[in-house]
Amino acid sequence: MLDFSDKIVFITGASGGLGGQMARDFARAGASLVVHNYGLADATQRLCADLSALGTRHLLVEGDLTDQAVVQAMAKQIDETFGRLDVLVNNAGASPDKMAFPETPAAIWDKIVAINLRSVFLVTQACLPLLERSKRGRVINISSTAARNGGAPGGAAYATAKGAVSTLTKALAKDFCAKGILVNAVAPGLIDTPFYGDVNVADKYAERLKTIPLRRVGAPSDIAGPVLFLASSLADYITGEVLEVSGGLSLMA
Repeated sequence: MLDFSDKIVFITGASGGLGGQMARDFARAGASLVVHNYGLADATQRLCADLSALGTRHLLVEGDLTDQAVVQAMAKQIDETFGRLDVLVNNAGASPDKMAFPETPAAIWDKIVAINLRSVFLVTQACLPLLERSKRGRVINISSTAARNGGAPGGAAYATAKGAVSTLTKALAKDFCAKGILVNAVAPGLIDTPFYGDVNVADKYAERLKTIPLRRVGAPSDIAGPVLFLASSLADYITGEVLEVSGGLSLMA
């Protein structure tokens, strides 16, 4: 089992399906956690209760990651509580308001890009001094297969933002090498989380399942595992990579 017993890990969007799985898995591996919530009170309460039951030292930070002042305040909280950061997982993201490109208002476009891209910029920038204090800082961004294939109909803004996250990952990997910080991304495919709404994902996307070589919807653990790997010492010679975790979907492109 991977050992993070001396590591501080910050996961944005930690109350969601993917973030919650990551937080619990990092906790089981011994990490101290900074968990972020924005608007998911019940899920956050359950997560913090689980972390407490595991005996995990954790800090809850809350707020809008597209607001620079809010993000800077979070970084200050982390600094005051832990004094450094070893792993940053930029997991927060959403794909609301799907609509055809010609009808997409600029305000909706800006909102989706802000949620998925501006947040990564602001959080990484604010946390960089904390990561520099670590002996082996890691940044792991959550991109999407939409970054490669353009996404679902009506999802141009989301796909564009995630494409930029993948590009930003490579740019930061170059910039941060001299600081000893590795930067990678994980690009999930179809994963069974509340991201898709209150539905049975396998039933709703039955036709899409036929295009996935492994013929199943992914589980949150299918994403958390690669994230923990990239955060670990097993990945010390990996930076600037975007690891697609999609059941072999890229084989069908």
